[in-house]
Amino acid sequence: MSVKSSDKGYILEVNNLKTYFHTESGQVKAVDDVSFNLRKGETVGIVGESGSGKSVTSLSLMRLIKNPPGKIVGGEIIFHSPTHGAIDLTKLSDKEMRKIRGNEISMVFQEPMSSLNPVFTCGDQVMETILLHQKVNKQQAKQITIDLFNQVRLPRPEAIFNSYPHQISGGQKQRVMIAMALSCNPSVLIADEPTTALDVTVQATILELLRDLRDQHGTSIVFITHDLGVIAEIADRVIVMYRGKIVEQGTVWDIFSDPKHPYTKGLLACRPRLDMKMRVLPVVSDFMHTDALGNMTEKAQSPTYSSVGEAILLNFIDEDEIKERQEKLLLQPPVLQVKNLKVSFPISKNFFGKVKDYVHAVDDVSFDVFLGETVGLVGESGCGKTTLGRSILRLIEPTSGDVYFENRKISDYTGESIRQLRKELQIIFQDPYSSLNPRITIGEAIMEPMRIHKVLSNDKARKERVIELLETVSLRADHFSRYPHEFSGGQRQRICIARTLALNPKFIICDESVSALDVSVQAQVLNLLNDLKEKFNFTYIFISHDLSVVKFMADRIIVMNKGKIEEIGYAEDIYTNPKTAYTQALVNAIPKGDLDEIRKIQMKRRKFRIPVAS
Repeated sequence: MSVKSSDKGYILEVNNLKTYFHTESGQVKAVDDVSFNLRKGETVGIVGESGSGKSVTSLSLMRLIKNPPGKIVGGEIIFHSPTHGAIDLTKLSDKEMRKIRGNEISMVFQEPMSSLNPVFTCGDQVMETILLHQKVNKQQAKQITIDLFNQVRLPRPEAIFNSYPHQISGGQKQRVMIAMALSCNPSVLIADEPTTALDVTVQATILELLRDLRDQHGTSIVFITHDLGVIAEIADRVIVMYRGKIVEQGTVWDIFSDPKHPYTKGLLACRPRLDMKMRVLPVVSDFMHTDALGNMTEKAQSPTYSSVGEAILLNFIDEDEIKERQEKLLLQPPVLQVKNLKVSFPISKNFFGKVKDYVHAVDDVSFDVFLGETVGLVGESGCGKTTLGRSILRLIEPTSGDVYFENRKISDYTGESIRQLRKELQIIFQDPYSSLNPRITIGEAIMEPMRIHKVLSNDKARKERVIELLETVSLRADHFSRYPHEFSGGQRQRICIARTLALNPKFIICDESVSALDVSVQAQVLNLLNDLKEKFNFTYIFISHDLSVVKFMADRIIVMNKGKIEEIGYAEDIYTNPKTAYTQALVNAIPKGDLDEIRKIQMKRRKFRIPVAS
């Protein structure tokens, strides 16, 4: 349905958009009176925590809200189509919208694995979109697909064309999704968390790819993320959402240099920093007060911090204190010793079943972890860091080498003794959903190991302890009786952390334990882990692909590459003076998000820039 055309140069105008959901608990205003504009060749970043409405906004733009339970109940989405003129997407029929969706407006979804069909090859899935919207035959569609795979820098595009989604890496799946979204040269590309959980090097590649596509083809991008560092790398303007509303919007420079709303200040302050060591990370609640439902309240007392600068100034650790802590750690006895550890997996066999070749996931690794220390373990996907963590606990049996915990050789433990040892040595797994039983409530899931190890005398005392743990990780007591599928990914991560803490372990391996969390919740959990370490003298191995998080948490960092240790050093030394080219590449790929970096990026954008108004 055509509408009056705008002369302001916008390709997309969102006016007073409202998307509501009807649930058993009542009406949820997921998107509540949202208005913003998008120009040709511009990137608008939408940021906010889980539940802020940013993803529902993107699904509303694509008309992908299922009714019931959700429905666009008000507002308009004016799309200035190059072929149809100005049309209100909210007024189109499903058939009319299908001609726009995927053709003129495309979307890169948050989870590439769940968005790609596992029974079709990657090439077939991209070809399907091309054949649907373009007048070409199958041979032409295949060639267009391979050209797209080259354009998004996929290695061996012909091989990936014939590969199934499970046969390629997460970064490659994300690039297949981008190729699919670009297959019909859309005017608007919506990217919903396209770099979440990717390695920093892969993330940097995806961001560079999106920038090039925008600058070379004039594609307009709506980029949705919870990571403000990423927004600083790619966006021209920023929209900050909270509980379905826009609380602030402006240019990247304005938002980062002079944020106005307390929520924006909180999001900026709680990001782990690369340029200094912080004692604690500020959180959103330090800048704004909310009631039990998350609504802002006016309290008589002032917030803890009035500005991002003040929050940083009052929490950074000076160099003398860092050096003092380093010296104290070296005086502690090693609580864990890893000696020449190897883990190999067979990858090919001959006709008689004899193994011909192995992949060496962990290749002759040795290091010590001192009492009360946090050792960060970083590297790209496939470097062996998760396999190393699991082999220490003997969840994967090492091929050779030894691991000692408090001078006890772990390989000597069997049966009941290894079970008792695992009470002291715990792990927070990377994928919270697969590590929780979908058939039992989360309260029972946390109580189960307490029963096995006879922690506390009865279930009444255990339930009280579980409720205390849930509140410790920012969940509520009434969550006790709910099932895993009723929680978001970030909430499930916190449930797993609570379950680990239930046994009061001495040593915890955190395997990507905050990868799925919003930056503000991430800050709370990281602060919690540090508080617990100080209170109970825990020792951690902290595994993560997010190097800025590791720098905040770790005393020392181990960098792994292809199963081997690339280098070991104090966190500050690794970041300021990396000794190997591999480590240097990892550090350079981290989104900085500081004003100097934003200035450089905006200067590069100048030749492509269209005027933007805050």
